[in-house]
Amino acid sequence: MPAQAREGSQFSEHIDAFSVWETLTKEERELLLAHTQYVRYPKGAVVHRGGLGHIPTMHIMSGSLRVYLLSEEGRELTLYFIRQGEMAIISSTCALETLKGDVYIDANEDTEAFVSDTTAVRRILDANISARFKAYETAVTRLSETLWKLQQILFTSADRRLAKFLIEESERTARDEVRFTHEQTAHYLGTAREVVSRLIREYGHEGLVQASRGRIRILDRAALQKRAGA
Repeated sequence: MPAQAREGSQFSEHIDAFSVWETLTKEERELLLAHTQYVRYPKGAVVHRGGLGHIPTMHIMSGSLRVYLLSEEGRELTLYFIRQGEMAIISSTCALETLKGDVYIDANEDTEAFVSDTTAVRRILDANISARFKAYETAVTRLSETLWKLQQILFTSADRRLAKFLIEESERTARDEVRFTHEQTAHYLGTAREVVSRLIREYGHEGLVQASRGRIRILDRAALQKRAGA
């Protein structure tokens, strides 16, 4: 996991933390460094609005970004998070400019990142097959996450999706407490806040969780896993 960046630090201090770039030649490395800058996004900041093919290449040093879709009615669907130590490189791996529709990226918390010019990154990937393979691997993982998420929304009930989310998020953070509001959870699940609130109350009555402001504590993990169908 890369160390947190400080304002004024250089990407050269952190580039080795990202395995995609470990096979770069001296010239390719210098090209990437020359076209990468430090950016700090405060919580809630708009990072990107527009086509999938125009998402900048970002290296997350601290915090996290939320990637989501927004319907005409204003309903949000979180596709995935880009967290510390991860990259947003999907637009640099393919010619995605022709895809229709917009994707949205906001800072889920105060976030520091190094942002690289996509044109320069594509030049490097065109020339370096090893880097290109790793970049494609990262992009395919993100696309697989997105397809899985859409499949869950189409074919799995909100009840099971919520239970799965609580289990997986607690495992990811190694805590029994999930630090999401009901609204944030609804955005992630692609459902209404009222649905999440109702289900959390049901879980509470059954002794599965205990909810407080901005937090959901898991009390009975085995029962919650059963509810999730795990």
